[in-house]
Amino acid sequence: MKLLLAAAALSLLATPPAARALELRERQSSPYDLAVTGLLAGASPWETRYVSWADIRALPTTKLRVDGEFVKGPQELTVAFLSDLWAALPKAPGADALFATCGDGYAGIYTSDFISRYRPFIVLEINGKGPADWPPPGLKFNPGPYVISVSQDVVPEAARFLDIEHKKPWGVQKLEVANFAASFKGIYTGRWAGLEGPAAAGREIWINSCASCHPGPGSTFGGTKSGRPFPVIAAYAAYDSPFFMQYVRDPKSLVASAKMEAHPRYTDLQMGELMAFITLGACPAP
Repeated sequence: MKLLLAAAALSLLATPPAARALELRERQSSPYDLAVTGLLAGASPWETRYVSWADIRALPTTKLRVDGEFVKGPQELTVAFLSDLWAALPKAPGADALFATCGDGYAGIYTSDFISRYRPFIVLEINGKGPADWPPPGLKFNPGPYVISVSQDVVPEAARFLDIEHKKPWGVQKLEVANFAASFKGIYTGRWAGLEGPAAAGREIWINSCASCHPGPGSTFGGTKSGRPFPVIAAYAAYDSPFFMQYVRDPKSLVASAKMEAHPRYTDLQMGELMAFITLGACPAP
C-alpha cells in the first residue's frame, strides 16, 4: 500500500489520548459488532463477548490517505490503532497477544510487542463510510466487517518484516485475547523445545506466516483456512523437498487449482529454515 500521510496523520508523533474502556456485551446486536473472546476480565475464559462498531469508532482515530489499498486511486481511511484497542480491552492476567480471525478461517497474529513496534491499525471507514456501506465502489467483494493493516509509511521498519502481508487480514470477525506461550506451547515444548539455528528461525517464519492458514502440531494456534493438518504438511516437506519449496513459492505453477498464496520472496536459506522446523513433525517421537 502506498500511503500518503494526511495532516491528521501527523498526530502519530504526539502522545495519544488515553483510550476509554470498551464495553463487552453478552449478545450481538448488529452484524458489525466485533466478537471478542479469550482472556477477558469479567468473563469466563473463551466466552464470547461483543464490542459495537460505535464503541470502537469512539476510540482515538487517525485519518490516512492511501493509494491503491482497496481499489485503484486514492482513498481516505479512518483508522484506530490496535494499541488503543488493546489498551481499551478489559484483559485478564496473562494476556499478551491478539489473534484476529476472519470469516474464511484466516488468522492474523499480533503480539503486544508487534502492536507497539509496528503500529497495526483497524480500518473503520473508507472515504467516510463504515462497513454498513461497504464494499467501496470499485471493489467486487466486501472486505468487512473489519480490516486490519500495517503500513511502512507509518512505521518504515515494517518494510523489512518478512511476510508483512500476513498482518493485513480482511473480513475480520473475531478477536482473541490470548497468552502467546500457551497458544504456541506445542512448538516450544517436547521435540520442539531447545531449537537452535535453522529450525529455530523456521519456527519464527511459521508463526508469522504459515500459522495464518495452518494450525501447528498438537493444540498450537493457527488459522483454519487451508484445512490441511500439520502432519500432512510435514510429510510433504520430508518426502519431496524440491516440490515443497516450489509449491510454497508458486503453488499454481504445480497445481493450477491451488488456493495458497504464493511466497516468491523466500530465499533458499529461508526455505531451508522453514523445512528444518516443519520436518521435525515428520520424525517419530523420541
